[in-house]
Amino acid sequence: MSLISLPDAERRPGETSSPPPDAQALIEEARAHARRRRLKLALSLAVAVIMTAAGVLIARGVTGTHVPAQSGPRTDTAAATGIVTGHLPACFGILPNKPLPVTPGTVVVLRGRITWKPIGPGSEQMVYPKGPAVAQEHISNNYHQTFRFALPPGQYVIAGRYGGTTGFYTSSQVTVAAGKVVRVNLPSACL
Repeated sequence: MSLISLPDAERRPGETSSPPPDAQALIEEARAHARRRRLKLALSLAVAVIMTAAGVLIARGVTGTHVPAQSGPRTDTAAATGIVTGHLPACFGILPNKPLPVTPGTVVVLRGRITWKPIGPGSEQMVYPKGPAVAQEHISNNYHQTFRFALPPGQYVIAGRYGGTTGFYTSSQVTVAAGKVVRVNLPSACL
């Protein structure tokens, strides 16, 4: 049996022309092949993106954790700063036969000096410098941990606060000089 194609004029209304079954099979096979090709391309691109991202993360991890040893003289940047180091004392009373309590806190560095503002006859209030903190460090063990800040030369207030409190309880003013180390043991806030 052979298929005979009728010219458009001889077709009945509502009848459409369709390719022979062999041609439909070829068209469907070509579409499936194109879908497989697009899928392979998309998977290849996804693998390439994942491998690139993994390479970048690994490179950042390797270079971010590597700390080179200092074997020569300090660079200009290190010499242009001074070091402030010290201790935030624990806040405790005399407790017989009890271990010394640890009072965690935060040490904050503010640029400037403490000033005093009169609040009444014969009374003044301490005013800390305005502006954001230059640096801060959390102290989790008052007995074995010290704070250490590398700061550019200038006037600073080193202030300590205990726990989650918002106000400062102890402070000290320091002058930082390039290449010098300043030792600051903050005064006890619980005397």
